[in-house]
Amino acid sequence: MKTHIVIAAAAMALQACAQGSAQPGTLTPAVTSSGQASQPRSDTAQRVKSLAQRVKTELVHLPGGTFEMGDWGNEQGVPYDGEENSRPVHTVTLDAFSVMAYKVSYEDFDLFTDATGAQRINQDPRDAKDRQPRKPAGVNWFGAKAYCGWLRDITGLPFDLLTEAQWEYAARSGGKKLLFATDNGMIDKDRNFPWDIEDRRTPDIGVFPPNPAGIYGMLDLNASEWVNDWYDPDYYKHSPALNPKGPDSGKPAQPKHPEFGPAKVLRGGATSQPAFGGFVFSRGATEPREVRSARRSKIPGYSGWASGQFRCGVQASNPVR
Repeated sequence: MKTHIVIAAAAMALQACAQGSAQPGTLTPAVTSSGQASQPRSDTAQRVKSLAQRVKTELVHLPGGTFEMGDWGNEQGVPYDGEENSRPVHTVTLDAFSVMAYKVSYEDFDLFTDATGAQRINQDPRDAKDRQPRKPAGVNWFGAKAYCGWLRDITGLPFDLLTEAQWEYAARSGGKKLLFATDNGMIDKDRNFPWDIEDRRTPDIGVFPPNPAGIYGMLDLNASEWVNDWYDPDYYKHSPALNPKGPDSGKPAQPKHPEFGPAKVLRGGATSQPAFGGFVFSRGATEPREVRSARRSKIPGYSGWASGQFRCGVQASNPVR
């Protein structure tokens, strides 16, 4: 319910800007983390229109199909992933859908917050190196959900976060047995996967080759992607075969700390070694509003860790024209 309120508020803010007393092309000033209003840009409305047109051209349509979801293991039956939550392998059938070829950048997320009057994310000076226009935006789950809802409002298309099953199907270019979401299913250092261990920052969007389906960055350094599903480590044992949408409620990502609350699923995480969380079937999870691990204090607004990234999909079977 809270997420729907956020999305509805964003839509009303955009509508009020377009129909209110402000001059055409101007919008309510965005609020910075310091509580001060930033200067409105006179071209914001036009930029929103351009973004709505561009995201339609950058969608990748994936026909529906059936695949074996989860860690299928090697020829000897030994799992690739050390985490039991990526098993058992189970049959999933998905309807066709479309997915954004690129993750959402800071440039585009800033346009969303400016257009809706929300607070810009990650204003701490320590975030400056990650917070570049073409870097993937680091947000919490609510920020990802609200942005996809905003795209739905400005395009008229049924945008939303991908389900976990849709994400894996897209990473595997239609359910193919490829271990990594690279152009060849393998890791070629600095050709199809960033290997600058010293920098440890996610590269700009679109820098490395896409997977065979034409989707970029589904395996990136220090990056995970939010999906719509609540997290349950045992969900695969009773997942429905047709268009699974995850459990009705979530479980804590850390069983020893139930006080942290239920978690949402993250996919595509990779650190210095892609095999540590970077397989197409690897599952991660954290609280939807990410927290500082040292003090467990909440990050304000839509702000999140640099590694909490996302893309949206169109929940419709027909290709977007």
